[in-house]
Amino acid sequence: MPSSRFPVIPEVHSARDPAAVGMRVPFVRPALPSWESIGPAAAEIIASGRLTKGPFVDRLEQAIAARLGVRHAVAVSSCTIGLLLVYKGLDLSAGSCRNRRGAGSPCAVGSLEPLSRFGTVRSGARSESLGEVIIPSFTFLAGPAAIVWNNLRPVFIDVDPRTTNVTPQAVAAAITPRTVAITACHNFGNPCDVAALAAVAAEHGLPFIVDAAHGFGASMHGRPVGAGATAQVFSLSPTKLLVAGEGGIVATDCDCLAHFVRLGREYGNDGSYDALFAGVNGRMPELSAAVGLSSLAMLDDVASQRRQIAARYRQELEQLPGIGFVESAAGSVSSHKDFSITIDPARFGMTRDSVRRALAARGIETRTYYDPPCHRQTAFEHFHDRTRSLPGTDTLSARSLSLPIGAHVDEAVVDDVCEAVATAKNS
Repeated sequence: MPSSRFPVIPEVHSARDPAAVGMRVPFVRPALPSWESIGPAAAEIIASGRLTKGPFVDRLEQAIAARLGVRHAVAVSSCTIGLLLVYKGLDLSAGSCRNRRGAGSPCAVGSLEPLSRFGTVRSGARSESLGEVIIPSFTFLAGPAAIVWNNLRPVFIDVDPRTTNVTPQAVAAAITPRTVAITACHNFGNPCDVAALAAVAAEHGLPFIVDAAHGFGASMHGRPVGAGATAQVFSLSPTKLLVAGEGGIVATDCDCLAHFVRLGREYGNDGSYDALFAGVNGRMPELSAAVGLSSLAMLDDVASQRRQIAARYRQELEQLPGIGFVESAAGSVSSHKDFSITIDPARFGMTRDSVRRALAARGIETRTYYDPPCHRQTAFEHFHDRTRSLPGTDTLSARSLSLPIGAHVDEAVVDDVCEAVATAKNS
């Protein structure tokens, strides 16, 4: 008989979305570099026999750091591992970050003091309580998972349904003496207000982490997103604009945090075979780094193509009542990692789920991010204060529909998808 300490986990029969079977228009297809561009690098790696910890990871880190305008870009095996190591590497006990000179300021590499106090709260609150990390509920589940793995408590807050991102006002209202960090996201590739959120964090002496999984290809005031926070953590998985197969990048100006993440991805081993702390295997393979370098050379073209497709989608769909779009702030350019709309059932005449079924019947695959939102997921719902409503999040999770986008989507595909949406409304 299973122990009552653990949840009953249902048997998983298939990892595939039933709606995705037999789709003529898949939801996403990565823009991959040609074999001609990566073949020589792959041959070099195989000939060397050095599949990890080699020169291609170093080159990728240097190229991305230069593009983002940060001191460090640390390659890891996934964005999730990057987030986990960032939370682990920050001294969140007693409300102090190792980099006390501001979220974007460099600091000297410090000693790795024991993390025995990690996860306790700041002075003025009960020390036995879990430290709390403010995070939007409208985000991918990897964000709160990285917090919980570090013995911290996610505190879910609402988002602005127009931008799908948190606001500085919502973050400031959620800060308590138990707060040890603030996390925001670039949802769907739409940049959050990094400068304003970093100012809130600095005012309260808190580290500010951005889940920038969707961020490559996005910009703010003409500069790629990536700087201005304690750390921004990117994904290089196949649904993103910059692809390495699997992988992540921790972008930071904090020398000591970068040092910690580099050690953390190597089990906490500095080369002496004496683990300084309990780390993980978070290395990016050389072959992934080689793909990432070739993908980085394509990034501007990939981002430009997505902007054109997003503009076409909007031009065709804004004629339909009840269709809403993700709005970007002045000076911000979305990566359009996803092209997501909202469907108001009262004005459109159908629910989001009915539209999705209608598109699936015509062979068009879609996604419903993030339904359920994190504060309603089995793993995290017990952390949420049920007296605190998140109306923007609940509305978005019920109405948001992400349409196909990627290397396979041209104007003809957009017109096909938009015609299917219009036909569903009129049926």
